[in-house]
Parts: sequence; C-alpha cells; structure tokens
Amino acid sequence: MSSPAPTTTRTFVTELKGLLPAPDATRSAARELVLDVLGVGIAGSRTEEGRTVLQTMSALRSPGTSPVIGSEKRFDVATAALVNGTMAYSLGLTDTHSQSITHPGCSVVATALGLGAETDADDDAILDAIVAGVEMVVRVGGVVNPSHRARGFHPTATCNPFGTALTASMLLGASSEQTLDALGIAGSSAGGLYEFRNAGGMLMALHGGLPAHSGIVAALLARGGFTGPDTVLEGPEGFFAAFADDIRLEQLALPGAGAPMGVQELSLRPYNACRYAHSGIDALAAIEAAHGRVDPEQVHALTVFTHRVAVEQECEPATLVAARLSTAFTIASTYVNGPSLTALSQDDLADERILRLYQRVAVREEPRLTEMFPRVWASRVVLETTDGRTFEAEVHTPKGEPTNPLTRADLVDKFRRLAEPVLGAARTDEVVSAVLDATAPLSGVLSTLSTSAPSSKEA
Repeated sequence: MSSPAPTTTRTFVTELKGLLPAPDATRSAARELVLDVLGVGIAGSRTEEGRTVLQTMSALRSPGTSPVIGSEKRFDVATAALVNGTMAYSLGLTDTHSQSITHPGCSVVATALGLGAETDADDDAILDAIVAGVEMVVRVGGVVNPSHRARGFHPTATCNPFGTALTASMLLGASSEQTLDALGIAGSSAGGLYEFRNAGGMLMALHGGLPAHSGIVAALLARGGFTGPDTVLEGPEGFFAAFADDIRLEQLALPGAGAPMGVQELSLRPYNACRYAHSGIDALAAIEAAHGRVDPEQVHALTVFTHRVAVEQECEPATLVAARLSTAFTIASTYVNGPSLTALSQDDLADERILRLYQRVAVREEPRLTEMFPRVWASRVVLETTDGRTFEAEVHTPKGEPTNPLTRADLVDKFRRLAEPVLGAARTDEVVSAVLDATAPLSGVLSTLSTSAPSSKEA
C-alpha cells in the first residue's frame, strides 16, 4: 500500500531515504537489474553506437581510473559512466517501467557501479543507491507521463538525471542539503527529444549515458558547494510544470514499508524489440501454440490492436531506429525470424520476407487498451490466413513483466548469450557469481568487464 504522495522535492527525498536500507527482496531485484544492464552493456560495447562514443571520449583524453565495459580504456568516473550508460542503452533489451514509460537501469547502474568503485562502497551501499535512484526515476516519470512523452520528450533522458543525481549523492556521502542541490542542478540537465524516431541517428543510445554523466557531475558540484533549487520538481517553473501538460502528483507516492519498490516493478526483456511490441509478439506466440504455425506467406492480414501511444509512435522503417520503434516492423521481423537477442540490422530492412509480411501488418488503437495504459501495455492480435481462417489472442502481461517475470535461469541465460562472445565463458561465470551470489564485491565488477582483465580461472 502506498503512502500519501509527498508534495515537495525535500519531503520526497526524506521519505524515500526512510525506506532504506532496502529489504533483502528489493536488493535481490537490484542485483538482477545489475546483471541485466551489464549484459546489454557488454553486447552494446560492440555496436556502432558503443564504439563511436568510446572512440570519441578517448579522443578527448579524460584520464582516470574508472573502467569501461568491454574495453581496456579508463576515464574519469563521469565520462566512464557516460560511455557505459550509452552502451547499456544501445540495444532494444533494456529494463522498462511501464507506469512511468522510463528505462532507468542503464543510467542508474552505470552511475552506481562507477562511483561504487571510486568510493570503494560495499554491496549494500551500492544496491541501496540503485534502489533509490530507480525509485526517483519511476516516480518522477509517473507524474509527468504520458503527456510528457506526447510533447516529444524522451522520458529516459529527462527523468533519469534525477535518479542518477540521487544515486551519486548517496555514494558520495552527501548531506541532505547537498543532495537537494544535486537534484536541483540535475534538473537543468533534464532534456532529450524523441525526434530520432523520425530522422534516425544514434541519439537514442546516448540518452542512457548522458543522464549518468550529468547526475555524477551534479552530485560532485553540490559536494563542492554549488547550489541548486530545492523545489526543482514542484516549483512554478520546475520540472513538472515545465515538462508536462497533465501533472499526476499522486504518482509521486512511495510504497509503504515492506511493499515492492520501483526496482521490483521493472520488466526485463526476453528478446530484442521495442517493449510496446512485446505483448503483440507474445500474442502471436499464443496463437501459434494453440493453432500451429502459419507460414508468413500464408498470412493474409495481421492486425495489432493496442494503446494509442504505440499507434502514434508507429513509423515507416526508413532507418534502423525507426524500424526498432515500429511495432508493425518488429512484429513482422520477429514472426519471420523468431524472437532473438540480436538487434535489427540493415539486412533486415531489405529482407523481402519481412517486408512482404510488414505490408500486411496494421497497428490500430483499441480504446479499452488505451485506458489501461501506461499501467498495462497490452495488445490484441488478429491473424487472418489466405485460406479464410482467423485466429486471435490478447496479452496484457508479456514475458518479463513483474507479474510474468523472467526466471533467474532465464536472466542468466540472457546474460551468457550477450556476454560470452566478448568476455569468454570463464569471466562470464565470474560476473554472474559476483552479481547474483555476492562472491566478489560489486565495486569490482566493472573491472572484471574490462577486456584487459584476465579471469581468475585464467590467471
């Protein structure tokens, strides 16, 4: 049961810290989030976005001791977090919080592991900082969305800086006033537009890294005496008023003592696709399980009924980013090739089998599903065959949702498939054990992910 919603930034932070130390179940969820983010980050280090941000930051010569995922490079802690957060958001495999329409893990985990190593924090401190940072992101995002997203903002880029500033402040041992200053400073880093959907480019991935960088810088500035507005959220020209048309202050309510926290409300993706498409993909899987597979060439029409935001996001797959955000294209490619952890490629955009099916996929709004959104991201799929048969299935909780979660075995399998091609089997096993079973400190995990770090089994 939730407590009454706090009305100020100050009371929100005070009440949130009152929920710490986090219960064991909450910390366990944070560990699973860490493993999930790191798996995506390792695979992301081999993407064009990951390579480009690493090369660019290397050219800026930002010396330091903070490790970068999948590289021998080391930077200052803020720059390393920018690179790691970008890598962890460069594939369509990241965690999702439905109510707030945010993806907090990439930024918050990059911040926590980087500063955790810098400050030699113990596991409990790192996990509680992650729990608090995620809570900040999802509650702030819940207040401003979906009207915030409808304005053209990218909630991950705009809401994550508040979470990373809180995470960083906790690991730096900031006072209450310094924490409020850091949040006030971070509010002026809250920015990120969704125009990449229309024009393409790599910017979406950077929206995972920039908040990690800005949150750390905000916390360091505050610790150094730089001040910011302590009404950054609720003020007349604060984040809520400036960034949303429909302000839902009740969403700022924190869970009651012992109730699941935000990190336990995250969905973790079983395959690479925009999260809006997952319920439709699972509905198709349900149709196949019940009636057998229909060859893609025998599909006469495939209609995905879903919520309005997914329909409004629909776009022609003219670029890779657009294809990844298109429910119709994602469902067509997944139906042709099967669910996968592999990202869409230029080859997929030219694949005649996918394109033929894509032309027969329609994405339509169903008002009752819009009424459920953003709490529930549901889809109803109707598949019509060329011989006149019609099949239908509806999914409200796709695989990976808290009420239909990935098992720990699922999570470990996902991590292994993403990490082993880069780290090898031995070091992959070490990371799994360190993160999930606490066989080694979390503060050293990023170093283990460096390509220059030998496995203890190899040394």
